[in-house]
Amino acid sequence: MKKYIPSNEKKREELLNEIGVKSFEELIKHIPKNLRSELVELDEGIDEYQLLKDVKKIAQKNKTTEDYISFMGCGIYDHYIPPLIKHIVSRPEFYTAYTPYQPEVSQGTLQSIYEFQSMVCELYKMDVANASMYDGATATAEACHMAMSLKGKEKVLLSKGLNIKIAEVIHTYLKGQNIECDFVDLKDGTLDIEQLEKKLDDSYAAFVLQTPNFFGFVEDGERIGKIVKEKGVIFIVNQNPMTLPILKPAGDMGADIAIGEGQVFGLEQNFGGPLLGIFASRKEYIRSMPGRIIARTKDKNGKESFVMTLQTREQHIKREKATSNICTNEGLCMLMATVYLSALGKKGLKKVSTDSLLSAHYLKEKLKEVKGVEILYDGKDFFNEFPVKIKDLDEVYKKMKDRGFLIGVKLEKFSKDYKDMLLIASTEKRSKDDIDLMVKNLKEVL
Repeated sequence: MKKYIPSNEKKREELLNEIGVKSFEELIKHIPKNLRSELVELDEGIDEYQLLKDVKKIAQKNKTTEDYISFMGCGIYDHYIPPLIKHIVSRPEFYTAYTPYQPEVSQGTLQSIYEFQSMVCELYKMDVANASMYDGATATAEACHMAMSLKGKEKVLLSKGLNIKIAEVIHTYLKGQNIECDFVDLKDGTLDIEQLEKKLDDSYAAFVLQTPNFFGFVEDGERIGKIVKEKGVIFIVNQNPMTLPILKPAGDMGADIAIGEGQVFGLEQNFGGPLLGIFASRKEYIRSMPGRIIARTKDKNGKESFVMTLQTREQHIKREKATSNICTNEGLCMLMATVYLSALGKKGLKKVSTDSLLSAHYLKEKLKEVKGVEILYDGKDFFNEFPVKIKDLDEVYKKMKDRGFLIGVKLEKFSKDYKDMLLIASTEKRSKDDIDLMVKNLKEVL
C-alpha cells in the first residue's frame, strides 16, 4: 500500500497539465463564486496542548438543549438518559462492532438485535419487527413501498396530521417512480374521518396515520383502522413509542405495519441525529419487509443460537424480488434503545411515559393563566405536546431564549399558515419548578 504524499507546486502543475487546464481557478470556473468557500490561510503550527485549548474554546460556543430549560419536541424529545447506557455501549465490543449487513455470526450482536425486535413486537403488539432502520421518517417511506409491493397499487393516502418532514421524505422516496401521494385533511386538529371515508377506496395501496399527530393530538386509531380495513387498504401507523405503555398500541388499532422514531429510548437529541427507525409488521407480510430479521434457533448440537434469517435487498435475493435497498441497521442506536428498555423495564417505562404526560398537562393548565397565550384546539386529547398561538412569537421566543428557555418549536418554519404558532413539549425531565419558572418568565415577557 502506497503512503500518502502531500501535494506541492510541481505536482499540482503536473496534475493541471494532465487535466488540460492552466490553473486551479480554471478548473473550478463552472462553480458560481457565491457558492465557493474562502480559502483559509492557516497560522503557524502550535503544540497539542494549545490546540486542544483553542478547539475547546470554539466548541463552547455551541449551545444544546442541556444549556436551557427545553420544551422542544416535534419528533425529537428531551428525555432523561441513564448513565448506564453510555457506560455499556462504550465498551469496545459494542462501540466498534461491525454492523451486520452481510450474513453475520457474532452471537452477541445477533442476540442484542433479537432482544430489540422482541421488545418492539411486545410494545407495538405486532407479530414481527426488523433489526431497525435509519429513522422514523425513512421507515414510514419504506412502509409505503412495502404496501405498494403487497397491493400492486401506485397510490398512497396520507393524513395531514403526519409530521411535515416525514411527509416530505415519503414524497422524495416516491417521486422518482411517479407514485401518487394524496392527503386527508385535519378537522380541529385531528383527522377528518368523514373525508377519509369519502376519499379512501381500493385504488390506494395504503393509508398512513400518525398518532399522536404533528400537533401532538391522539387520533382515534381504532375507528380509523376499521374504516381502512373495510376498504381493503394497508393500514400504516406511525406511533411515538413512548406512548405505548399508556395508550393503545398500533397492533390493537388493526395496523398492518407499525413504525416509529426510537430516539425517545435512550438516544441524545444530537442536533437531530443519528436516529432509530422502528419497523414492525403482521407475520403474513414478513417476506416483503425491508431490512433484516434475526431469529433464534438451535445449532446441530442442540444449543441455542441466533441467526440472520431474512434479508430482502437486491444483494441477497433476486433483484426483481428485492423490497428495499437499505444496506444496514442502526446497530449502535438499536443497542442504546435495547439497554434503555432493559434497564427501565415495564414499570420504569410506564413511569417515564406517565410522568411526561402529567408534566405536559400541568404545563398546559399553567399556560391558560398567561394573558397573550392562546391554547389551540383546547379539549383535544394529547400526550406530551400541544400547539399554542402567541402574538409576535419571534420576539417573544428570542426574549425567552435570552432568559434560558427554549419554549418550543416555531411552526411557521413548516408552513406560512402556522404564523405565530408554537408546538410545546414536556417530558419527565421538566419538573413543576421548571414549568412554574418558565410560565413566570413568559408572563413577564408578554
